[in-house]
Amino acid sequence: MAQKTNLNVSPYYDDFDTSKNFHKVLYRPGFAVQARELTTQQSILQNQVEEMGRNIFKEGAIISGGEVGMDKQYYAVKVQGTFNTTDITSNISSYVDKVITGATSGVSAKVVGTAAASGDDPITLFVKYLNPDWNFCIF
Repeated sequence: MAQKTNLNVSPYYDDFDTSKNFHKVLYRPGFAVQARELTTQQSILQNQVEEMGRNIFKEGAIISGGEVGMDKQYYAVKVQGTFNTTDITSNISSYVDKVITGATSGVSAKVVGTAAASGDDPITLFVKYLNPDWNFCIF
């Protein structure tokens, strides 16, 4: 949808007009870039994206495959930075796409993401449990 706000006012002074049929802003070398030049460049880009969209899609049409989904079977597990005196903080991202299993519980989960420790917050592994009955277990 086209922007209805008139930006040809202070402080923008955007004088872009589609009827002028220009698609380039030239900058003077050796001089500072002016806000008006950047605003015009932005308007040209916005116009080009809008024209492309109008060419491909009908106004108000539903785009197939654009559904939103949410995976509720995705959990965060906080872990210590060391295990048996081995520091795991440096290679935490190597756990992505690996299956981990609890030593005493036998619970298995696939690691789908990680987050490094930050301040008092320990390392976080984002997992999908492979044992459907074990959704809230301690490894």
